[in-house]
Amino acid sequence: MNLDHDTIAAIATPLGQGGIGIIRISGSTARQTLLRVFAPQGGRQALQPRYLALGRVIDPDSGLELDQALAVIMPGPCSYTGEDVAELHCHGGLRLLEEILALLLRQGCRLATPGEFTLRAFLRGRIDLAQAEAVCDLIEAKTPAAAAQAERQLAGLLSLRLAAIAAELRRILAEIVVGVDFPDDVDAPQNAALLPPLTAAAAEIAQLLAGADLGLSRREGVRAALLGAVNAGKSSLMNALLQRERAIVTSLPGTTRDLLEENLDLAGIPLLLTDTAGLRRPDEADEAERLGIERARAMAAQAGLLLPVFDASQPPDQAGRELLLSCRGRRYLAILNKCDIATEQALSLWRAELAGQPHCEISAKTGDGLVALKDALRLLLGAELDGEGDSPLVNNLRHIEALRRAETHVAAACETLRQGLPADFAGIDIENACAGLDEILGLSVSDEVLKEIFSRFCLGK
Repeated sequence: MNLDHDTIAAIATPLGQGGIGIIRISGSTARQTLLRVFAPQGGRQALQPRYLALGRVIDPDSGLELDQALAVIMPGPCSYTGEDVAELHCHGGLRLLEEILALLLRQGCRLATPGEFTLRAFLRGRIDLAQAEAVCDLIEAKTPAAAAQAERQLAGLLSLRLAAIAAELRRILAEIVVGVDFPDDVDAPQNAALLPPLTAAAAEIAQLLAGADLGLSRREGVRAALLGAVNAGKSSLMNALLQRERAIVTSLPGTTRDLLEENLDLAGIPLLLTDTAGLRRPDEADEAERLGIERARAMAAQAGLLLPVFDASQPPDQAGRELLLSCRGRRYLAILNKCDIATEQALSLWRAELAGQPHCEISAKTGDGLVALKDALRLLLGAELDGEGDSPLVNNLRHIEALRRAETHVAAACETLRQGLPADFAGIDIENACAGLDEILGLSVSDEVLKEIFSRFCLGK
Protein backbone atom coordinates (compact mmCIF):
# COMPACT_ATOMS: atom_id res chain seq x y z
CA MET A 1 0.00 0.00 0.00
CA ASN A 2 1.41 3.38 -1.03
CA LEU A 3 1.63 6.23 1.45
CA ASP A 4 -0.81 9.06 0.78
CA HIS A 5 0.89 12.45 1.10
CA ASP A 6 -2.29 14.47 1.74
CA THR A 7 -2.49 16.41 4.99
CA ILE A 8 -5.35 14.83 6.93
CA ALA A 9 -7.49 15.96 9.85
CA ALA A 10 -10.12 14.41 12.12
CA ILE A 11 -11.73 14.73 15.53
CA ALA A 12 -9.68 12.46 17.81
CA THR A 13 -11.88 12.42 20.91
CA PRO A 14 -15.27 10.67 21.32
CA LEU A 15 -18.17 12.49 19.71
CA GLY A 16 -20.44 14.17 22.24
CA GLN A 17 -20.15 16.74 25.00
CA GLY A 18 -16.99 16.88 27.09
CA GLY A 19 -14.55 19.21 28.78
CA ILE A 20 -12.03 19.01 25.92
CA GLY A 21 -12.24 17.93 22.30
CA ILE A 22 -9.11 17.28 20.25
CA ILE A 23 -8.69 17.70 16.50
CA ARG A 24 -5.62 16.03 15.03
CA ILE A 25 -3.79 17.04 11.84
CA SER A 26 -1.02 15.06 10.13
CA GLY A 27 0.98 15.71 6.99
CA SER A 28 3.66 17.87 5.45
CA THR A 29 1.56 21.05 5.76
CA ALA A 30 0.24 20.40 9.28
CA ARG A 31 2.10 23.35 10.85
CA GLN A 32 1.16 25.82 8.11
CA THR A 33 -2.47 24.73 8.20
CA LEU A 34 -2.64 25.10 11.97
CA LEU A 35 -1.16 28.61 11.86
CA ARG A 36 -3.74 29.69 9.27
CA VAL A 37 -6.52 29.10 11.80
CA PHE A 38 -4.74 29.47 15.16
CA ALA A 39 -3.36 32.70 16.59
CA PRO A 40 -1.04 31.89 19.53
CA GLN A 41 -1.02 34.26 22.47
CA GLY A 42 2.41 35.93 22.28
CA GLY A 43 2.81 35.42 18.55
CA ARG A 44 3.92 32.53 16.38
CA GLN A 45 7.18 32.19 18.30
CA ALA A 46 5.12 30.98 21.26
CA LEU A 47 4.24 27.81 19.35
CA GLN A 48 7.32 25.70 20.13
CA PRO A 49 7.52 21.97 19.22
CA ARG A 50 5.89 19.70 21.79
CA TYR A 51 4.77 22.59 24.04
CA LEU A 52 1.13 23.52 24.39
CA ALA A 53 0.38 27.13 23.47
CA LEU A 54 -2.75 29.10 24.34
CA GLY A 55 -4.44 31.00 21.56
CA ARG A 56 -7.58 31.64 19.53
CA VAL A 57 -9.12 29.67 16.69
CA ILE A 58 -10.06 32.16 13.98
CA ASP A 59 -11.71 31.75 10.59
CA PRO A 60 -9.20 33.51 8.28
CA ASP A 61 -11.88 34.30 5.71
CA SER A 62 -14.36 36.02 8.03
CA GLY A 63 -12.12 36.93 10.96
CA LEU A 64 -14.68 35.27 13.26
CA GLU A 65 -13.23 33.86 16.50
CA LEU A 66 -14.55 30.32 17.02
CA ASP A 67 -12.86 29.25 20.26
CA GLN A 68 -10.08 29.79 22.74
CA ALA A 69 -7.90 26.69 22.59
CA LEU A 70 -4.54 25.07 23.18
CA ALA A 71 -2.39 23.90 20.27
CA VAL A 72 0.72 21.78 19.91
CA ILE A 73 3.07 20.93 17.05
CA MET A 74 4.94 17.59 16.96
CA PRO A 75 7.41 17.59 14.04
CA GLY A 76 8.16 14.35 12.22
CA PRO A 77 9.74 11.88 12.15
CA CYS A 78 9.47 11.68 15.95
CA SER A 79 5.69 11.88 16.03
CA TYR A 80 2.90 9.31 16.15
CA THR A 81 2.53 9.10 12.38
CA GLY A 82 6.16 9.89 11.53
CA GLU A 83 4.92 13.06 9.80
CA ASP A 84 4.42 16.57 11.14
CA VAL A 85 1.46 16.35 13.52
CA ALA A 86 -0.56 19.19 15.04
CA GLU A 87 -3.40 19.13 17.54
CA LEU A 88 -6.02 21.64 18.61
CA HIS A 89 -7.38 21.12 22.14
CA CYS A 90 -10.72 22.89 22.03
CA HIS A 91 -13.82 23.07 24.22
CA GLY A 92 -15.61 19.76 23.87
CA GLY A 93 -18.94 20.58 22.21
CA LEU A 94 -19.60 18.44 19.13
CA ARG A 95 -21.01 21.29 17.05
CA LEU A 96 -17.95 23.44 17.82
CA LEU A 97 -15.53 20.65 16.93
CA GLU A 98 -17.34 19.96 13.67
CA GLU A 99 -17.19 23.67 12.79
CA ILE A 100 -13.43 23.84 13.45
CA LEU A 101 -12.84 20.61 11.53
CA ALA A 102 -14.79 22.03 8.57
CA LEU A 103 -12.58 25.12 8.80
CA LEU A 104 -9.45 22.94 8.52
CA LEU A 105 -10.91 21.10 5.55
CA ARG A 106 -11.45 24.42 3.82
CA GLN A 107 -7.76 25.17 4.34
CA GLY A 108 -6.80 22.12 2.27
CA CYS A 109 -6.88 19.22 4.72
CA ARG A 110 -8.58 15.98 3.77
CA LEU A 111 -10.86 14.20 6.22
CA ALA A 112 -8.96 11.21 7.56
CA THR A 113 -10.38 7.75 7.00
CA PRO A 114 -10.85 5.40 10.00
CA GLY A 115 -7.46 4.40 11.37
CA GLU A 116 -5.51 6.46 8.86
CA PHE A 117 -3.25 8.10 11.45
CA THR A 118 -2.19 4.65 12.72
CA LEU A 119 -1.92 3.34 9.14
CA ARG A 120 0.53 6.13 8.37
CA ALA A 121 2.50 5.24 11.52
CA PHE A 122 2.74 1.66 10.21
CA LEU A 123 3.63 2.64 6.64
CA ARG A 124 6.36 4.98 7.91
CA GLY A 125 7.83 2.27 10.13
CA ARG A 126 6.95 3.84 13.47
CA ILE A 127 5.18 0.64 14.52
CA ASP A 128 4.69 -2.81 13.02
CA LEU A 129 1.31 -4.28 12.11
CA ALA A 130 0.89 -6.24 15.35
CA GLN A 131 1.47 -3.02 17.30
CA ALA A 132 -0.99 -1.16 15.07
CA GLU A 133 -3.67 -3.75 15.84
CA ALA A 134 -2.89 -3.35 19.54
CA VAL A 135 -3.86 0.34 19.31
CA CYS A 136 -7.41 -0.66 18.36
CA ASP A 137 -7.44 -3.40 21.01
CA LEU A 138 -6.42 -0.90 23.68
CA ILE A 139 -9.22 1.48 22.71
CA GLU A 140 -11.79 -1.34 22.71
CA ALA A 141 -10.54 -3.13 25.86
CA LYS A 142 -13.42 -4.12 28.15
CA THR A 143 -11.40 -5.01 31.26
CA PRO A 144 -8.14 -3.81 32.88
CA ALA A 145 -6.52 -7.15 32.00
CA ALA A 146 -7.52 -6.75 28.34
CA ALA A 147 -6.08 -3.23 28.35
CA ALA A 148 -2.83 -4.46 29.92
CA GLN A 149 -2.62 -7.23 27.33
CA ALA A 150 -3.05 -4.70 24.49
CA GLU A 151 -0.49 -2.38 26.06
CA ARG A 152 2.11 -5.17 26.17
CA GLN A 153 1.49 -5.86 22.49
CA LEU A 154 1.69 -2.15 21.67
CA ALA A 155 5.01 -1.98 23.56
CA GLY A 156 6.32 -4.61 21.16
CA LEU A 157 6.61 -7.66 23.42
CA LEU A 158 4.83 -9.95 20.96
CA SER A 159 6.71 -8.45 18.02
CA LEU A 160 10.09 -9.01 19.68
CA ARG A 161 9.20 -12.63 20.40
CA LEU A 162 8.08 -13.25 16.81
CA ALA A 163 11.10 -11.44 15.36
CA ALA A 164 13.44 -13.58 17.49
CA ILE A 165 11.80 -16.81 16.26
CA ALA A 166 11.95 -15.61 12.64
CA ALA A 167 15.62 -14.61 13.04
CA GLU A 168 16.52 -18.08 14.33
CA LEU A 169 14.64 -19.75 11.49
CA ARG A 170 16.44 -17.55 8.97
CA ARG A 171 19.79 -18.38 10.57
CA ILE A 172 19.03 -22.10 10.12
CA LEU A 173 17.89 -21.45 6.56
CA ALA A 174 21.10 -19.53 5.82
CA GLU A 175 23.19 -22.51 6.98
CA ILE A 176 21.28 -24.79 4.63
CA VAL A 177 21.53 -22.41 1.65
CA VAL A 178 25.27 -21.80 2.11
CA GLY A 179 25.93 -25.54 2.36
CA VAL A 180 23.98 -26.15 -0.88
CA ASP A 181 25.37 -23.22 -2.86
CA PHE A 182 29.02 -23.55 -1.83
CA PRO A 183 29.62 -27.28 -1.26
CA ASP A 184 33.36 -26.98 -2.03
CA ASP A 185 33.95 -24.17 0.46
CA VAL A 186 31.57 -24.96 3.31
CA ASP A 187 30.64 -28.27 4.87
CA ALA A 188 26.93 -28.95 4.49
CA PRO A 189 25.18 -28.83 7.87
CA GLN A 190 24.24 -32.19 9.32
CA ASN A 191 20.55 -32.87 9.91
CA ALA A 192 21.27 -33.83 13.50
CA ALA A 193 22.83 -30.39 14.13
CA LEU A 194 19.89 -28.52 12.58
CA LEU A 195 17.17 -30.36 14.50
CA PRO A 196 17.70 -28.91 18.04
CA PRO A 197 17.37 -25.21 17.10
CA LEU A 198 14.49 -26.02 14.76
CA THR A 199 12.73 -27.99 17.50
CA ALA A 200 13.28 -25.09 19.91
CA ALA A 201 11.65 -22.69 17.43
CA ALA A 202 8.69 -25.07 17.13
CA ALA A 203 8.35 -25.05 20.93
CA GLU A 204 8.36 -21.23 20.99
CA ILE A 205 5.52 -21.12 18.44
CA ALA A 206 3.58 -23.78 20.34
CA GLN A 207 3.95 -21.79 23.56
CA LEU A 208 2.49 -18.70 21.91
CA LEU A 209 -0.44 -20.71 20.55
CA ALA A 210 -1.07 -22.27 23.98
CA GLY A 211 -2.14 -18.87 25.33
CA ALA A 212 -4.32 -17.99 22.34
CA ASP A 213 -7.64 -19.08 23.88
CA LEU A 214 -7.07 -16.86 26.91
CA GLY A 215 -5.87 -14.01 24.71
CA LEU A 216 -8.97 -14.22 22.51
CA SER A 217 -11.24 -14.44 25.54
CA ARG A 218 -9.71 -11.32 27.07
CA ARG A 219 -9.92 -9.40 23.83
CA GLU A 220 -13.33 -10.48 22.53
CA GLY A 221 -15.05 -11.72 25.69
CA VAL A 222 -17.10 -14.88 26.19
CA ARG A 223 -20.90 -15.08 25.92
CA ALA A 224 -22.22 -17.21 28.77
CA ALA A 225 -25.84 -18.41 28.77
CA LEU A 226 -27.69 -19.20 32.01
CA LEU A 227 -30.07 -22.03 31.14
CA GLY A 228 -32.53 -24.10 33.13
CA ALA A 229 -36.09 -24.76 34.15
CA VAL A 230 -38.39 -22.08 35.52
CA ASN A 231 -37.57 -21.09 39.12
CA ALA A 232 -34.18 -22.80 39.04
CA GLY A 233 -32.70 -19.50 40.24
CA LYS A 234 -31.00 -18.23 37.09
CA SER A 235 -31.97 -14.62 37.67
CA SER A 236 -31.00 -14.81 41.34
CA LEU A 237 -27.63 -16.21 40.31
CA MET A 238 -27.12 -13.42 37.78
CA ASN A 239 -27.84 -10.82 40.47
CA ALA A 240 -25.48 -12.59 42.89
CA LEU A 241 -22.63 -12.66 40.37
CA LEU A 242 -23.17 -9.01 39.43
CA GLN A 243 -23.62 -8.06 43.10
CA ARG A 244 -26.64 -5.92 42.27
CA GLU A 245 -30.32 -6.36 41.47
CA ARG A 246 -30.23 -6.48 37.69
CA ALA A 247 -32.86 -9.15 36.99
CA ILE A 248 -36.37 -9.21 38.42
CA VAL A 249 -36.81 -12.14 40.78
CA THR A 250 -40.22 -13.43 41.93
CA SER A 251 -41.66 -16.74 43.08
CA LEU A 252 -43.87 -16.86 39.99
CA PRO A 253 -42.71 -19.28 37.27
CA GLY A 254 -41.82 -17.62 33.96
CA THR A 255 -40.85 -14.19 35.33
CA THR A 256 -37.94 -13.89 32.86
CA ARG A 257 -39.28 -13.89 29.32
CA ASP A 258 -36.57 -12.20 27.26
CA LEU A 259 -32.79 -12.24 27.14
CA LEU A 260 -31.10 -10.09 29.76
CA GLU A 261 -27.39 -9.35 29.22
CA GLU A 262 -24.75 -7.81 31.46
CA ASN A 263 -20.95 -7.69 31.40
CA LEU A 264 -18.95 -9.29 34.19
CA ASP A 265 -15.18 -8.97 34.61
CA LEU A 266 -14.05 -12.49 35.46
CA ALA A 267 -10.31 -12.47 36.14
CA GLY A 268 -9.77 -10.12 33.22
CA ILE A 269 -12.09 -11.95 30.84
CA PRO A 270 -15.17 -9.94 29.76
CA LEU A 271 -18.01 -12.38 30.40
CA LEU A 272 -21.26 -11.40 28.68
CA LEU A 273 -23.67 -13.04 31.09
CA THR A 274 -27.10 -13.76 29.59
CA ASP A 275 -30.16 -14.64 31.65
CA THR A 276 -32.74 -16.58 29.64
CA ALA A 277 -36.35 -17.62 29.95
CA GLY A 278 -37.02 -20.74 32.00
CA LEU A 279 -37.32 -23.92 29.93
CA ARG A 280 -40.55 -25.89 30.13
CA ARG A 281 -43.05 -27.65 27.88
CA PRO A 282 -44.78 -25.36 25.33
CA ASP A 283 -48.23 -26.31 26.63
CA GLU A 284 -47.28 -24.94 30.07
CA ALA A 285 -46.29 -21.50 28.75
CA ASP A 286 -48.20 -18.61 27.19
CA GLU A 287 -47.29 -17.13 23.80
CA ALA A 288 -44.83 -14.53 25.14
CA GLU A 289 -43.05 -17.11 27.29
CA ARG A 290 -42.83 -19.55 24.36
CA LEU A 291 -41.07 -16.87 22.33
CA GLY A 292 -38.69 -16.34 25.24
CA ILE A 293 -37.94 -20.07 25.37
CA GLU A 294 -37.17 -20.08 21.63
CA ARG A 295 -34.74 -17.20 22.16
CA ALA A 296 -33.15 -19.06 25.07
CA ARG A 297 -32.50 -22.08 22.87
CA ALA A 298 -31.12 -19.89 20.08
CA MET A 299 -28.82 -18.17 22.58
CA ALA A 300 -27.59 -21.54 23.85
CA ALA A 301 -26.63 -22.49 20.29
CA GLN A 302 -24.32 -19.49 19.87
CA ALA A 303 -22.96 -19.06 23.41
CA GLY A 304 -19.32 -19.78 24.09
CA LEU A 305 -20.09 -21.06 27.60
CA LEU A 306 -23.20 -22.86 28.85
CA LEU A 307 -24.24 -22.56 32.49
CA PRO A 308 -27.15 -24.96 33.09
CA VAL A 309 -28.72 -24.17 36.47
CA PHE A 310 -30.65 -26.79 38.43
CA ASP A 311 -32.85 -26.61 41.51
CA ALA A 312 -31.05 -28.91 43.96
CA SER A 313 -34.07 -29.00 46.27
CA GLN A 314 -35.89 -31.06 43.64
CA PRO A 315 -34.70 -34.49 42.46
CA PRO A 316 -33.30 -34.84 38.93
CA ASP A 317 -35.93 -35.22 36.22
CA GLN A 318 -35.98 -36.05 32.53
CA ALA A 319 -35.96 -32.39 31.47
CA GLY A 320 -32.80 -31.80 33.51
CA ARG A 321 -31.13 -34.85 31.99
CA GLU A 322 -31.98 -33.65 28.48
CA LEU A 323 -30.53 -30.23 29.26
CA LEU A 324 -27.29 -31.81 30.49
CA LEU A 325 -27.15 -34.02 27.43
CA SER A 326 -27.49 -30.96 25.16
CA CYS A 327 -24.41 -29.45 26.82
CA ARG A 328 -22.15 -32.40 26.00
CA GLY A 329 -19.42 -31.54 23.53
CA ARG A 330 -19.66 -27.87 24.50
CA ARG A 331 -17.84 -25.82 27.12
CA TYR A 332 -20.18 -25.93 30.12
CA LEU A 333 -20.40 -25.89 33.90
CA ALA A 334 -23.47 -27.34 35.64
CA ILE A 335 -24.66 -25.34 38.65
CA LEU A 336 -26.65 -26.86 41.51
CA ASN A 337 -28.53 -23.96 43.06
CA LYS A 338 -30.64 -23.75 46.25
CA CYS A 339 -28.31 -26.09 48.10
CA ASP A 340 -29.20 -24.20 51.29
CA ILE A 341 -32.71 -25.75 51.25
CA ALA A 342 -31.91 -29.05 49.54
CA THR A 343 -32.16 -32.28 51.50
CA GLU A 344 -29.18 -34.57 51.73
CA GLN A 345 -31.12 -37.16 49.77
CA ALA A 346 -31.78 -34.74 46.88
CA LEU A 347 -28.14 -33.65 46.87
CA SER A 348 -27.00 -37.27 46.75
CA LEU A 349 -29.18 -37.92 43.74
CA TRP A 350 -27.80 -34.85 41.94
CA ARG A 351 -24.21 -35.74 42.79
CA ALA A 352 -24.72 -39.17 41.31
CA GLU A 353 -26.34 -37.63 38.23
CA LEU A 354 -23.42 -35.20 37.74
CA ALA A 355 -20.62 -37.63 38.53
CA GLY A 356 -17.70 -37.01 36.20
CA GLN A 357 -19.18 -33.74 34.90
CA PRO A 358 -17.99 -30.22 35.76
CA HIS A 359 -20.35 -28.77 38.35
CA CYS A 360 -20.61 -26.52 41.41
CA GLU A 361 -22.95 -26.47 44.38
CA ILE A 362 -24.15 -23.02 45.41
CA SER A 363 -26.88 -20.95 46.95
CA ALA A 364 -27.52 -17.75 45.00
CA LYS A 365 -29.67 -16.56 47.93
CA THR A 366 -27.04 -16.92 50.69
CA GLY A 367 -23.94 -16.58 48.52
CA ASP A 368 -22.54 -19.95 49.59
CA GLY A 369 -20.36 -21.49 46.89
CA LEU A 370 -20.07 -18.37 44.73
CA VAL A 371 -16.32 -18.06 45.31
CA ALA A 372 -15.85 -21.69 44.26
CA LEU A 373 -18.08 -21.07 41.23
CA LYS A 374 -15.95 -18.13 40.09
CA ASP A 375 -12.78 -20.18 40.59
CA ALA A 376 -14.26 -22.99 38.48
CA LEU A 377 -15.23 -20.52 35.75
CA ARG A 378 -11.74 -19.01 35.73
CA LEU A 379 -10.23 -22.46 35.37
CA LEU A 380 -12.70 -23.41 32.64
CA LEU A 381 -11.93 -20.26 30.66
CA GLY A 382 -8.18 -20.65 31.02
CA ALA A 383 -7.81 -17.49 33.10
CA GLU A 384 -5.36 -19.27 35.38
CA LEU A 385 -2.74 -19.29 32.62
CA ASP A 386 0.13 -16.88 33.06
CA GLY A 387 -0.61 -13.96 30.80
CA GLU A 388 1.10 -11.26 32.81
CA GLY A 389 4.57 -9.76 32.91
CA ASP A 390 6.71 -10.32 29.85
CA SER A 391 4.58 -13.16 28.47
CA PRO A 392 2.64 -11.80 25.47
CA LEU A 393 -0.67 -13.44 24.66
CA VAL A 394 -1.74 -13.99 21.09
CA ASN A 395 -5.26 -12.54 20.89
CA ASN A 396 -6.02 -12.17 17.22
CA LEU A 397 -7.44 -14.73 14.77
CA ARG A 398 -5.18 -13.43 12.01
CA HIS A 399 -2.14 -14.02 14.22
CA ILE A 400 -3.37 -17.46 15.28
CA GLU A 401 -3.91 -18.58 11.70
CA ALA A 402 -0.44 -17.38 10.66
CA LEU A 403 1.20 -19.03 13.68
CA ARG A 404 -0.55 -22.33 12.98
CA ARG A 405 0.73 -22.26 9.42
CA ALA A 406 4.23 -21.50 10.68
CA GLU A 407 3.93 -24.33 13.22
CA THR A 408 2.86 -26.76 10.50
CA HIS A 409 5.79 -25.81 8.26
CA VAL A 410 8.35 -26.05 11.08
CA ALA A 411 6.97 -29.47 12.05
CA ALA A 412 7.27 -30.59 8.42
CA ALA A 413 10.86 -29.34 8.27
CA CYS A 414 11.71 -31.27 11.45
CA GLU A 415 10.18 -34.43 10.01
CA THR A 416 12.18 -34.00 6.80
CA LEU A 417 15.41 -33.81 8.78
CA ARG A 418 14.49 -36.78 10.97
CA GLN A 419 13.89 -38.90 7.87
CA GLY A 420 17.40 -38.12 6.67
CA LEU A 421 16.28 -36.29 3.55
CA PRO A 422 18.45 -33.49 2.10
CA ALA A 423 18.39 -30.39 4.30
CA ASP A 424 17.40 -28.12 1.40
CA PHE A 425 14.05 -29.96 1.29
CA ALA A 426 13.44 -28.67 4.80
CA GLY A 427 14.50 -25.19 3.69
CA ILE A 428 11.28 -24.74 1.69
CA ASP A 429 9.15 -25.28 4.82
CA ILE A 430 11.39 -23.05 6.92
CA GLU A 431 11.01 -20.27 4.37
CA ASN A 432 7.21 -20.66 4.45
CA ALA A 433 7.23 -20.55 8.26
CA CYS A 434 9.14 -17.25 8.13
CA ALA A 435 6.55 -15.90 5.70
CA GLY A 436 3.78 -16.64 8.21
CA LEU A 437 5.60 -14.75 10.98
CA ASP A 438 6.30 -11.86 8.59
CA GLU A 439 2.56 -11.57 7.90
CA ILE A 440 1.84 -10.93 11.57
CA LEU A 441 4.42 -8.15 11.73
CA GLY A 442 3.26 -6.66 8.43
CA LEU A 443 6.52 -7.30 6.59
CA SER A 444 4.54 -9.16 3.94
CA VAL A 445 0.85 -8.36 3.80
CA SER A 446 -1.69 -7.50 1.10
CA ASP A 447 -3.51 -4.20 0.71
CA GLU A 448 -6.80 -6.05 1.26
CA VAL A 449 -5.66 -7.25 4.68
CA LEU A 450 -4.51 -3.75 5.63
CA LYS A 451 -7.86 -2.28 4.59
CA GLU A 452 -9.71 -4.88 6.66
CA ILE A 453 -7.56 -4.26 9.73
CA PHE A 454 -7.75 -0.47 9.69
CA SER A 455 -11.47 -0.38 8.88
CA ARG A 456 -12.01 -1.45 12.53
CA PHE A 457 -10.46 1.77 13.79
CA CYS A 458 -12.32 4.90 14.78
CA LEU A 459 -11.86 8.26 13.07
CA GLY A 460 -9.01 10.28 14.55
CA LYS A 461 -6.88 7.24 15.35
